[in-house]
Amino acid sequence: MAKRKTKAVHTGHHGVLNPAVAIVVCVFALAMLGVSVLFSASLPIDINNPYQIIEKQMMWMGITFVAGLMVLKINLEWARKFVWVLYAICLVGLVLVLIPGIGSVINGSRSWFRFGPFGLQIAEFAKIGLIFFLAHYFSLIRKESGTFWKGFVVPCLAIGLIVGLIMMQTDLGTALIISMVSFCVLYLAGTNVFYLVGSAITATISVFFLISRDPERLSRLTAFMDMEGNKSGDSYQVWQAILAFGAGGIDGVGSGNGRQQLKSLPEAHTDFIFAIVGEELGLIATMAVVLVFMVLFLAGVSHIRKAPNSYQFLLSSGCLFTISIQALVNLGVVTGSLPTTGLPLPFISYGGSNFLVMGLCVALILNTSLAWKSPVLNDTKRKLKEI
Repeated sequence: MAKRKTKAVHTGHHGVLNPAVAIVVCVFALAMLGVSVLFSASLPIDINNPYQIIEKQMMWMGITFVAGLMVLKINLEWARKFVWVLYAICLVGLVLVLIPGIGSVINGSRSWFRFGPFGLQIAEFAKIGLIFFLAHYFSLIRKESGTFWKGFVVPCLAIGLIVGLIMMQTDLGTALIISMVSFCVLYLAGTNVFYLVGSAITATISVFFLISRDPERLSRLTAFMDMEGNKSGDSYQVWQAILAFGAGGIDGVGSGNGRQQLKSLPEAHTDFIFAIVGEELGLIATMAVVLVFMVLFLAGVSHIRKAPNSYQFLLSSGCLFTISIQALVNLGVVTGSLPTTGLPLPFISYGGSNFLVMGLCVALILNTSLAWKSPVLNDTKRKLKEI
């Protein structure tokens, strides 16, 4: 007698209500908005070749799409075998980029490997390497995650090595994002809250101490406290961004009709592209961008609640926090709510390394969505029940 076939039962959502669908739609919408705004935002860079930024961004979007498809096919449990190797590669890369002649300096940060006209920012890829490491490590010591040494000291040493090397590149923005994401992952992993609060206070004091010894960064912080008084100095970019929002009003001046990026607003196509969205498309579009990021985050939270084990739960959470925290910080900087940090807006700003890493984070989240299936129960005379 032929055995009756059984179907695997998906532990997560499915159909139209699948959060993975919402995540894909949100990312696609943000990427398309970025392409439409980048043309006018990057026009002043080279009037003779106005399409160069768009062409490069489209190329990186294609690379990200191919890389994302490859990540979707990876067995995440199998990938755990190479977590230590990945972490070691990140450390080696962060050390090599500090060596003159190997690493390149762009915008004051020695964070780049140059390959002809293209560059890779190794600190961006360290985000994923560290998330993999923390997810794998805490899944191994799950019962000891609340202890001082294994649950706090060891992971903090791993985080400190990455963050310390990035700070040596003077890339404080990326170091800040990695620190905040790591803090969230440690909290979700079960690290003692007392240790986390103590480390957060210590880190804050240390950052202010380092800033106080760096005249350039100290001036940025003091300028943030009085932006109008420093609108011709260190608050120039933020002040011009605020003027762009004001010029845009409710419905904007029209796509391609923005003026701030022509002469007034530096880095309009990267860190401050949200101001160009506000000027050209208005308040409605900026609120829509914030809403899309919010939907992406809520869909991600709905997704990770169905995680079958701590490893995939922490991995998905780390990827989601990487996207959401960077978006939140960028929006805060451009609107004058936070000091300038030099971080791009995910999926919208120009930048190959960041776009690729954000895309890989999305691909990892989607990978877990495909992988979260419960074992198939064989049909026998004795009925089995899933627990």
